[in-house]
Amino acid sequence: MPMTLSEAPRPLLGQLLVERGSLDEPALQEALARQRQSDGERLGAILLRLGLISEQTLLDALAWQLGVELLGDAALAGLATEVVLFHQQAGIPQAQASRLAFFACRPEGGETLLVATRDVLDSSLIEYLDTVLCPDGGYRLALVAARDFERMLHQIYRPQGLGGRSEDLRKLAEDAPVVELVNGVLARATDMRASDIHFEPDEVGFVVRYRIDGLLHGKEQYPRDRFDAVVSRIKLISGLDISERRLPQDGRFSSRAAGVDTDVRVSVIPGVQGESLVLRLLPNMQGMRFSLESLGIEADHLALYRNWMSQPDGIVLVTGPTGSGKSTTLYATLADCDIAHERVLTVEDPVEYQVPGVTQFQVHPDIGFTFPAALRSILRHDPDTIMIGEIRDVETARIAVQASLTGHRVFSTLHTNDCATAFLRLADMGVEPFLVGATVRGVVAQRLVRRLCEACAAPLANAELVPEEARRILPRLGIAPEAARFREPKGCARCSQTGYRGRIAIYELLSANEALRAALTHASPSWRDLLDAAGPGYRSLREDGLIKAARGITSLEEVFAITGFAEAAPPVLDAA
Repeated sequence: MPMTLSEAPRPLLGQLLVERGSLDEPALQEALARQRQSDGERLGAILLRLGLISEQTLLDALAWQLGVELLGDAALAGLATEVVLFHQQAGIPQAQASRLAFFACRPEGGETLLVATRDVLDSSLIEYLDTVLCPDGGYRLALVAARDFERMLHQIYRPQGLGGRSEDLRKLAEDAPVVELVNGVLARATDMRASDIHFEPDEVGFVVRYRIDGLLHGKEQYPRDRFDAVVSRIKLISGLDISERRLPQDGRFSSRAAGVDTDVRVSVIPGVQGESLVLRLLPNMQGMRFSLESLGIEADHLALYRNWMSQPDGIVLVTGPTGSGKSTTLYATLADCDIAHERVLTVEDPVEYQVPGVTQFQVHPDIGFTFPAALRSILRHDPDTIMIGEIRDVETARIAVQASLTGHRVFSTLHTNDCATAFLRLADMGVEPFLVGATVRGVVAQRLVRRLCEACAAPLANAELVPEEARRILPRLGIAPEAARFREPKGCARCSQTGYRGRIAIYELLSANEALRAALTHASPSWRDLLDAAGPGYRSLREDGLIKAARGITSLEEVFAITGFAEAAPPVLDAA
């Protein structure tokens, strides 16, 4: 047959991956050692099995090394009809297509057969093409990802598909295609820096979406007959009950995908169309040191925050909605404590990251080890600093206040929208207002805004696009409007055409000064009363965001979208 692969000399796969920065040398040597001990297993398969790279990374490297095309979603969408027709006309059995992992068609009626496969070097496939399907040798090979192959195979052989609901769920969960599908989703999520993976069933199939930099992206479609097996696989590795489909379940497991060790928290909730799954990804942070300086907090805010931390007692609260980075701020705070000379204890649900030198406790409400019970116990454990994962109820709040009054430093989170509302929230929960003022040193409110992609962000094309509110605020922040370096998102391959890559926090800090304490003791103090007592150094979330926009770190659009309200008092979020 004519040569279908590139004949130009290319580097070996392992060398290529190392040169691209996708793999380090020790990992390559580990995989090569495994290959020498195996019975002819390919290096790429070993790298995937060990979780050292993702399938997409492997396919990109193979396509370049072998000089073949890698078919993506757009190309496959345009070929779907031709593929189905060709397989019907050629009478290719499903078992044959599945065993050799290929599908084929003649795009737009051309003479050359396009053969998409997961392994272009498979000798069994080459033999089948040369002797049965295309003996004249007029074909070209292309690579395709496992998920795309499975999806296309389902379209071709829709009436047959995988086993039905009556099959044993545990057996389905351990089938190689299902294991590969789940591992592939985890690897893609790691590659895309996703924080969550959503599995959402509908009438005809299910979709997988990824939360990246706070927004949901992607919509990978899969056939419905794979859904029960995928759910069972995730339940199995999470230690959940596979047969239970009526009640919510929570679990967790550890995964190594694309070279990153990740703790995965799993939430399963029954819905009308089937069970909905959300996987929260918590990458192993052992190689990264939490640091207050890296969070995006401005120098004046950092000095004020460290002043609160230096006090021998008192409560410091970090507030904001779910996913605003509160836990990261608290972990950075703990890492900044004098752990060598202080006893630092935490009570969390769950323990997301382990901080060296800090003793951390996981609550277990089902056996009575709740936040209040844990706090009462650790107060007898000679702590200097206590971190409470979240103040959820009045009992926890009162114990935190009592701990502060007895000479302990307390850090915790509270679900409110801004700093001033946090003081009011504690009072609403039943803590006496004078105790709130006496024990709370200060409150931090925060949000996460997306960073502009450094590869494609461009200066703001038209200065008239700067909102009037921003023009009015900047001079008050010490920034001349003409000196601001506003930039806007453009979109490129590095940021997946979003214009943003990564996130940074914006902050609002409010100290419990004498004026604020006095305001708290008044009858029914308002949100505005507390802000009026904040003093001249106070800066709102929007103002802090505008500082970062003026530096070109984020965009004006992002700041205004995230901070929302401008002048009106914000609503209070539920503590739960």
